[in-house]
Amino acid sequence: MIESFLIFIGTIIMEIIDSGLGMMYGTLLTPILLLIGYPVSSVIPAILISQAVGGITGTIFHHKYKNADFNGLTNHMKIVIAFVSIGIIAVILGVSLASKIPDTILKIYIGIMVIIMGLLCLITFRYKFKWWKIYLIGFISSFNKSTTGGGFGPLSSTGKIICGVDSKVSIATTTLAEVPICLLGFAMYVILNGFPEKMFTLTLILGAAIGGIIGPYICSKLDKTKLKKIVGILAIISGILILLKVFLK
Repeated sequence: MIESFLIFIGTIIMEIIDSGLGMMYGTLLTPILLLIGYPVSSVIPAILISQAVGGITGTIFHHKYKNADFNGLTNHMKIVIAFVSIGIIAVILGVSLASKIPDTILKIYIGIMVIIMGLLCLITFRYKFKWWKIYLIGFISSFNKSTTGGGFGPLSSTGKIICGVDSKVSIATTTLAEVPICLLGFAMYVILNGFPEKMFTLTLILGAAIGGIIGPYICSKLDKTKLKKIVGILAIISGILILLKVFLK
């Protein structure tokens, strides 16, 4: 009971960070739950479905606080559609290949990629927006999410910023784009492996739903320039933690 409560509180905190800064939910929560002793077969699908729920509440409040405009076919919504359309292909490929690619190789690749994105995000340079960049980042981010449960936010949020997207818009569109990507990944895991442990999954869902309400408010109050730097620094920290987990085993 105490363990479930701590997981519930931890999930709220992780989703606040994720919906407020665009990353860290699956990247941090997945290894923590694995270290506690929960099996991968329960952790990955539970992370996916809970993040989808957190993404729904997060999107509602990102729109409410005007971090992005999702009212109709706006440019912000078009970014989400681009991410999701290419992401669906990446998720199907990722789930299919997840058991065939060594876990260590995947984590090293994601860790290095996230660090590079974070560094690029910190460089004071005006990046030009190109749709092909959005599609590329969407594919890589979704592939990461479907194979490891994490890695979507750090790449998606920093990737869009270096593609020329405003930092708040980048975070808000990442929150919304994760919803269908996570739902598809969850559905595929259930079809292939069965439904994860119900109480454990419900605990994560409730925590993420609450966190998704608070995070967007924090995002709305942060200065855009500072927010870009925070996202970059968090991405670098995230990548380092992933690599440390691999090499300090």
